[in-house]
This record gives sequence, structure tokens and C-alpha cells, in this order.
Amino acid sequence: MTKHLLPGLLMVAMGWQMPAHAAHLRVVGIVTNKITAMPMPDALVRVYKDGVKQHILHTNSNGRYEVVLDNNAEYVIRFSMPGLVTKCFSVDTHGPTWEGDNSIKEVFVEMTLFDEMPDLDLSYFDMPMGMARFEPMTGYLTWDTDYDERIRPEVDRLMAAYERLLQERSVMARNDL
Repeated sequence: MTKHLLPGLLMVAMGWQMPAHAAHLRVVGIVTNKITAMPMPDALVRVYKDGVKQHILHTNSNGRYEVVLDNNAEYVIRFSMPGLVTKCFSVDTHGPTWEGDNSIKEVFVEMTLFDEMPDLDLSYFDMPMGMARFEPMTGYLTWDTDYDERIRPEVDRLMAAYERLLQERSVMARNDL
């Protein structure tokens, strides 16, 4: 009995390892400046797959970027420019696949960067500003709203402090004139 069962299990295991096609996720977006709301050309976009840097690209002249993500991986997409606070978000693309589906699902993500502030510790922004989950079988992308709710109070606190410092500097600059 064992002789007949083992070959069957091997066939099932081998079947699971065969490449399957599924929907893939294309992340497109724009990087903008928080103060001016203008697109930021040449912003650095680094894509990490399972903790290893996979791609380095720059936004185009309109501040746009685009990257297609493989399935069954954890991604961090990090945005930076010299003198600005680096920000990122993460996407988990693990999940079952649907044979024969080679479609591309697209999501738009705008990332807003702002000046570093030496008087303010903004290292909190090293953490993902959003965490998404992409289901290759269905092509659905969802954002982790619980995570968003947990980080929102600290993000709001830091941005309020940032705005206060900007206003103080603006008043001091006007007084120097």
C-alpha cells in the first residue's frame, strides 16, 4: 500500500512546484513635494524583494514611476531624494495562483516627500506608510487599515510639529527682512 501512495504524493508535490500563471501587480504613481504639490523628477525609487534590493529607478520628468512585482514575495518600495525625508510602503504578493491568468492589475500610489528638519526626529517615516496585500488569484489589492490606524496618530503628531517649525522659520525669515 505504501508503494502506491508514495508515487501519488510525489506527483502532487511536483504539481505544486510547476509554474502557474496569475495576475501580477503593476504599481504606478507619482512622487510629489509636500510643500509645492509639484511632481518631483529624478526621485530615487528602490524596490526590495524579500529584503534584497531588486531595482533602482528614478521618476521621470513628470515625477512618475512604474514597477511590476513578482508574485509570492514581500516588497518594500522606498522613495528618496537628497535633503528630503525617505518614505516607503510595503506590498505582500503571496498567495495561490490561477492557471493561465497573465493579466496585470494596476494600482496608483502617490508618495509625498518633504524636507528634512534637523530640529525634529523624523525617523518614524522609515517605517512603511502603508501596507498592502495583493491576491494573485483574484487580482485584488487591499490596504491594511488596522496598520494605518495604528501609525496615524504618530504621523499626525509629527506632521503637526513639522508644520509648526515651518511656520516659525517663515516668521523668522520675514523678520530678518
